[in-house]
Amino acid sequence: MGEPLLAPVLRLLEEGREREALALLQTPQEGLPEAERLALLGFLEGRKGDLRAYRALALEAAQRAQTPLTLYHLGLALPPKAGALALEEALRRFQGDAKGEARLHLALSLALERLGRPEALAHAALARLKDPSPWTTLHHLRLELLFGTKPFPEVLEEAEPFLPHPFPGVRMLAGHTLALTHLLRGSSRRAKNLLRGLLPLLEPPSLASFLVLGALALDPPEVRLLLEGAKAFLPREGWPWGFYLLARGLGEGDEAHLLAAHGLLREDGALYALLSEARLKALGVEVEAPLAPGLAPGLRPEARAFLLGQAEAPFLRLLGEGPLPSLGPRGTEALALLLAHEAGLSGEALGEALYGEPNPGALKALLHRLREKGFRIACSPYRLENPPPSDLRAFLRALSRGDLEEALALYQGPLLPWSQAPGVEELRLELEEALRQAVLAQGDTENLFLLAERLGEDLEVWEALLERLPSQDPRLPIVRARVARLRREYGV
Repeated sequence: MGEPLLAPVLRLLEEGREREALALLQTPQEGLPEAERLALLGFLEGRKGDLRAYRALALEAAQRAQTPLTLYHLGLALPPKAGALALEEALRRFQGDAKGEARLHLALSLALERLGRPEALAHAALARLKDPSPWTTLHHLRLELLFGTKPFPEVLEEAEPFLPHPFPGVRMLAGHTLALTHLLRGSSRRAKNLLRGLLPLLEPPSLASFLVLGALALDPPEVRLLLEGAKAFLPREGWPWGFYLLARGLGEGDEAHLLAAHGLLREDGALYALLSEARLKALGVEVEAPLAPGLAPGLRPEARAFLLGQAEAPFLRLLGEGPLPSLGPRGTEALALLLAHEAGLSGEALGEALYGEPNPGALKALLHRLREKGFRIACSPYRLENPPPSDLRAFLRALSRGDLEEALALYQGPLLPWSQAPGVEELRLELEEALRQAVLAQGDTENLFLLAERLGEDLEVWEALLERLPSQDPRLPIVRARVARLRREYGV
């Protein structure tokens, strides 16, 4: 029968020869599985700006056959929260094919990036390890700029050789990565020169990703031309239109465009919603449920300054996997316990919570170090007089007033998951169970979805979500697959 048609179609798409790929995909052919054909047709629709057609075809493809390729496109086509779930499930099911796994890790890194989650970097690194292609390399370098620690000169050294690459898509991704590096370094002139060199190569599918960097680096006449060109081609939905509105808001200092951009990007382009948030704050406008408290701690310092400005107040992140504050493990545990108990704790109770038994000497030394760092801690009972802004206290207050959307947004994971202090372990379980029971009792579909995503393997929550999802919801096959797997694993 000869070489299957899927491989040459993928090569054509990688090389940017989309018309030739479309010619092979337009009619069913022997050697080209129908599910993969539909997924790739959807991808081409997405490249033309029709995101709804991409989503519909990707969903139909995944319903016909769940393969690494169809689930890859389903993960990219769905909104990022649902897409990330689909890709996580796919990674559990498809192992042993390095290229297939790399494709899924790459798609998952992109979905997580759109949510502003630092785990995106780990999946990009795995994609690069399993399939060190230009695409995986450049996406990994780009996410290093946002969440990693790789020195900027090393990013430039690794990305620059891809600028003359024969594939247009690789050249554009390299240019985007290099321009972002220069902006993070404060070299707007170099970013401007680089973007100017890429402008003649821009095609409609690449416009959206260059709008924001262009608005920050190019001269106003060039930005206006870029916006006029983009307006004619971009769909009026999702992150592409959010980038258009943000670029206009940045260029014109317009509150209405910045607010509209923030609304579109907060769940599909969250890091750039931070940029909108910061500009609105500079204009004296506060947004509802700001994203900065939850997302800022996961960013590398240069990216945080770029997106939020240097003056953004520090925010202590204690929920979920995040960088350890500069207080040391014991200091962080003590601070978490004092933040959770606003009325204070006796010395005996605090010592037992930290060490498993009263330990007055160690406790006094620890509290002395915290006071040296500027924390005012009253005695009898021990109580914070100047509690720092933190996700933990904000979460507890949201939960107490019944604001479950805010509580779920703040609950990025278990309290100090690395800690084995008895009081922290007990508090960790109490927080999760309180949130869990509140969401299950409320029964709201979107909140159940967020909770299921946060807890990962909680069968009761997934079953509650499955019961409430309408039959036309695109997340239904993902949720059904997760429930089936968990029931098998738990022997239910």
